[in-house]
Amino acid sequence: MHDFAAIEKALTELPETEWATAAGAVLVARIFDELAMDEDELNAAARRGLLLAAAAGNPAESISLGSRAALETAADLGLDGFGEPLAAALIKLAAQVPVECPCVAATVAELAGESRVALEALAVVVLHNALD
Repeated sequence: MHDFAAIEKALTELPETEWATAAGAVLVARIFDELAMDEDELNAAARRGLLLAAAAGNPAESISLGSRAALETAADLGLDGFGEPLAAALIKLAAQVPVECPCVAATVAELAGESRVALEALAVVVLHNALD
């Protein structure tokens, strides 16, 4: 509940149109381990994305929603078939969101229904994990 409450508080300060981009990576990071991603596919997508991020300057600063690295990595992850498992994991996550967090619930529902935004959030998580 604690994490959801903090996300809820942050989202209430933003316009609803920005919720998915603001909280997408945080919410996807919560379910990342459930995706059981193939290590080889994951590493290949991360390598390409990190090269793009490095070409843009500091990789840690060049990995965000809307960045070329995130967009290209999201496209790779989509082609590798991660869209459906991601949506299924987000639907499971929606069941865990407390009723006191309607903004979080709406954001998770939007991510589950909008694979492009969810895949881009997943790409940000994958790229940040690769930097660690």
